[in-house]
Amino acid sequence: MGTTAIAQGGLRLTDLKWAKKNEYNIGTDFGFFNDKLTGSFNYYDNNTTDQLMGGYAIPSSNGYSSLAYKNTGAVRNWGWELNVSGNKFIQVGDFSITAYANVAQNFNTILEMEESVLNNTNADFDYKNGSYLNRIQLGNPLGSLYGFRFKGVYQYGYNTSWTKERWAQAEAEAAEKGYKLHDIYPVAGDNNGNTIYGSDGKPLRMAYNYKDGEAPYSFRGGDAMYEDINHDGNINQLDIVYLGNSNPKLQGGFGVTFQYKRLSLKTQFTYRYGVDVINSARMNVENMHTNNNQSIAVNWRWRKEGDVTMMPRAMYNTGYNWLGSDRYLEDASYLRMSYLQASYSVDPKELKKYGLQQLYISASANNLFILSKYTGLDPEIGANGWGQAFDNSKTPRSRSFTLNLTVGF
Repeated sequence: MGTTAIAQGGLRLTDLKWAKKNEYNIGTDFGFFNDKLTGSFNYYDNNTTDQLMGGYAIPSSNGYSSLAYKNTGAVRNWGWELNVSGNKFIQVGDFSITAYANVAQNFNTILEMEESVLNNTNADFDYKNGSYLNRIQLGNPLGSLYGFRFKGVYQYGYNTSWTKERWAQAEAEAAEKGYKLHDIYPVAGDNNGNTIYGSDGKPLRMAYNYKDGEAPYSFRGGDAMYEDINHDGNINQLDIVYLGNSNPKLQGGFGVTFQYKRLSLKTQFTYRYGVDVINSARMNVENMHTNNNQSIAVNWRWRKEGDVTMMPRAMYNTGYNWLGSDRYLEDASYLRMSYLQASYSVDPKELKKYGLQQLYISASANNLFILSKYTGLDPEIGANGWGQAFDNSKTPRSRSFTLNLTVGF
């Protein structure tokens, strides 16, 4: 009625407290050969309990749907780092070599989390092409990737007119070629590799149960083959497994400087090893699901019965040939030459007769080259809010060159 009113906006957080962190570091510095070789080693271990979680969901029957913050869960982070430097550790006359290197490992594990938090955070899989399941799982690190396991492409389709005798013949023919029936036909197999037969004596046909209560999609020849983890003849959320994580196993850098009198050459390298990235860009140019441009890799797609290929058939706006799976998961390990510089400083004694005090010339290059088996444009991909790395065709780092001339009078 136009008067000022006050309404309670949330519950009082009477039990809220600071998160607890137990941390210890162990390190040492060392030097040998009159400090020509020096370095340091550090190990750390952090355990965080009573973590603060924002937007903690609660039953709405009390009038509110969430708490602003709540203490819940425990995470452990631990790792080590080694740094080594050699200051002119090789020297022959006027020639010397100086080098440095560092290497580090970092690990994290989710130790505790309330069941209600896991249930609210871990949403159901949406069953769409290209989707990966976001999941927090105890014992696994943040940045973990969950999806289906891709096993190839079905060479042949399921012939509904075949009798059980004809299917038995097909199984014998497959065995002669070194295959199980479910390796080349969309049929179910058990844990021992044996074909699962239905009550009609025919193999159980593989299907994709994308929504409860709706007719499943039956796989055909040329469709992508996914591993049936529980061997029930259905590809669904129960077949999603841990595929890897986007935390590198090793990372660091190194550099070498060569010096001869007043001429020097400096190099700098960075690297990452054992990091998993989902190549979403490759997924988009290989799915053959729309009329968007596709890569030349689709020229090797399945086209007819019996084709042996790892590229499924083209299906316009239908089918499930590009579900989130390890088909698009790649090792994005790399070695990058991030910096190179050649320089020369003219002896001041030689400059006096020209009235100069300094003359310095240098040429440098950034991001000169990168070595990697990753098929994307750049393997150095940042992580999202879940700690996962998805490559959506990010513009790679540019290569640049610089020429410098310094003259002092």
